[in-house]
Amino acid sequence: MFSKSIFIVLFVIIASANARQNYSEQGIITYKKLCKQCHGNPYKGASMLKKKEWKKIFENADEKFLAVHMKNEKAMHVLQKSYYKNRRHHLMKFLISSASDSGVVPACDGNFCGN
Repeated sequence: MFSKSIFIVLFVIIASANARQNYSEQGIITYKKLCKQCHGNPYKGASMLKKKEWKKIFENADEKFLAVHMKNEKAMHVLQKSYYKNRRHHLMKFLISSASDSGVVPACDGNFCGN
């Protein structure tokens, strides 16, 4: 009985740690500051592509990501700033972990509550 309890507790701790690793609070904050204006709420924006597609778009120094925004002068201005460059990793992590095929169901978690 005792070992079963320990196993359950360890399983919950490990599962929580893994879920936290895939979640990017800084990514949501970055998305809200840089992307929400054009692409809508964070989870709506993240669900525009699948995980594999997000990974491809951030390859080669964001070449495809920048190409998608090339015709939008305001977006390009934002993407050239150090704020984006310093938080790129967080944004990418959020978009990939919340992609349309990730199984993420948005909920009110303090960082995102439908807005």
